Amino acid sequence: MRPAAFRFALRGIALAFGAESNIRIHLAVAEIVVYLAAVEGLGAVAWAVLILAIALVLALELVNTAVERAVDLTVGTRQEALAAAAKDAAAGAVLIGSAGAAAIGFAILWPGLHLLLAVLQSLPLIAGLIALLLALWLTFRPPVHQHGMKR
Repeated sequence: MRPAAFRFALRGIALAFGAESNIRIHLAVAEIVVYLAAVEGLGAVAWAVLILAIALVLALELVNTAVERAVDLTVGTRQEALAAAAKDAAAGAVLIGSAGAAAIGFAILWPGLHLLLAVLQSLPLIAGLIALLLALWLTFRPPVHQHGMKR
């Protein structure tokens, strides 16, 4: 990937995270899943599956955002049945990906979640929980406005 293309991709990700609340919700859920997976000490294959599921959902949200922007640019404020169908289909893709990722997360994490209650009594976990809460706060804090970018 060319350096300029890489910068454009990073800008697209940053703009989506700044403008779309749903992608921040997915990121918050991903942060919780990663935290729980770290507590459970998952193996490499389970980590790979979880990371792939998280990446799929975030990528689908980016595609959904792109479809919404392209449709809005094309039809403006007019109500068009095909535009609505395109937006609904993109949102449906996110829903299917999210449901699949949730099923994967529960399948991998459910057996060990009862251990989490016992581990909550340990001090290192409290530090991890504080780090998780900080990450969630950073995810949902109000966006920082940059010059020249509309939100």
